[in-house]
Amino acid sequence: TDKDGNNPQTEEVDNVLIGVSRKPNTLDLNLEKTGVKTDRRGYIDVDDQMRTNVPNVFAIGDVVGKVLLAHVATHQGLVVAGVLAGHNERIDYKAVPAATFTHPEVASVGLTEKKARDAGHNVVVGKFPFVALGRAQTYGSTDGLVKIVADQRYGEILGVHIIGPSASDLIPEGVLALNLEATLEDVANAIHAHPTLGEGTMEASMVALGMPVHVGPPRRASSAQSAQPAAAAAR
Repeated sequence: TDKDGNNPQTEEVDNVLIGVSRKPNTLDLNLEKTGVKTDRRGYIDVDDQMRTNVPNVFAIGDVVGKVLLAHVATHQGLVVAGVLAGHNERIDYKAVPAATFTHPEVASVGLTEKKARDAGHNVVVGKFPFVALGRAQTYGSTDGLVKIVADQRYGEILGVHIIGPSASDLIPEGVLALNLEATLEDVANAIHAHPTLGEGTMEASMVALGMPVHVGPPRRASSAQSAQPAAAAAR
């Protein structure tokens, strides 16, 4: 069906993969003997330092049910190591990247355009297609795009979403942007090596700022509106 649940369509396929989530496997850990608390689903309750309710007992990874990704579990382990070393380490899940290793790859971090609008942001979006990127042309892989979601008032980047070649390798720039509360201008003004796939993030930022270089400006709402800048240029 479409996004509204209408217009059902049928496709014949060989296999269907359903990868919605995982269930915790904590029943055989005898946690009740330790006093460690779990939620109603069986995930272990922890705070932002990965501490359980029992002193000196920590838990990390899928068993805590936060974000079920290997790189998140690794970072949780680093937080625990820091805490054990006496540092005030805490985990922040605001900028957790996700990557799907399909062809083309898919990667994202932060808010989607819809979630940003639902959160009350005045959203501006920049999109840059890989087909307009020189390095993608040399790879022979030009499907996909880079999409940046930002707040219009200050230009703060809220989310980065990529479909295309090496998307999983490109998404860390988006993670850094969110962690540093970077703006569209910050990314657009950062000199990116050429020719690289990483230029797509810079180009998408420039599109969002209304300063596209290698693509045309975004389409306007109506033909009357689009005629205004052309008339001004003619004068």
